Amino acid sequence: MQIFAETVLPVSFTIAVRPGTAAGDVKTVAGFPIAAAQVREWLATNLPDAELVAANSNAAAAEDVKAERADAGVCTEWAAQRLGLHALASGVVDEAHAHTRFVLVGRPGPPPAATGADRTSVVLGLGNVPGALAAAMNEFAIRDIDLTRIESRPTRTGLGTYRFFLDCVGHIDDIAVGEALKGLHRRCEDVRYLGSWPRGTTAPTGANPPVLDEASGWLTETREGRLR
Repeated sequence: MQIFAETVLPVSFTIAVRPGTAAGDVKTVAGFPIAAAQVREWLATNLPDAELVAANSNAAAAEDVKAERADAGVCTEWAAQRLGLHALASGVVDEAHAHTRFVLVGRPGPPPAATGADRTSVVLGLGNVPGALAAAMNEFAIRDIDLTRIESRPTRTGLGTYRFFLDCVGHIDDIAVGEALKGLHRRCEDVRYLGSWPRGTTAPTGANPPVLDEASGWLTETREGRLR
């Protein structure tokens, strides 16, 4: 799969209940763990005696309320309306500036054209040797490429083995980014390109990679003996 676009949206939730349910009637609250964590303080303040019950998704939390498996659910406003539930509270979130990034994925293909405000993402498989991650990150550092995300995930092939997810500012067609990707291909056991795409309008900007045309011209002249 490859990423072709992104959008960044503000996060807030609805605390949905069946019609006629008051706050004092709520003994159980269904919530997808990630969503529930983002309203934990609100629940502790407003529904302190309610038990939190895990749901499989935000939509499933609303369905649990509809099916009377829970008295209230942490869900989206749309999910509550679709099932005929009422909002005990709307716009609920502990962190006022919380946002979530959503990406558009598809089969691998040519990326969207560079815009000058882009993101590129890769997954790295590294050998279990000292300095492997530092060496990979250095491919970006020596080219002044701004990394905006670094995460690790277990490979599930053995204890202590991980893959590393990296996002950087720039596009695969940018000279600096292209050179960094070539360097990663030489250094890493495995490199998976996840895409280059225009940055979401509210995403952190970061510093664009430098243009290396002047350096390339200098190298060409040096190779040809035209030293300045």
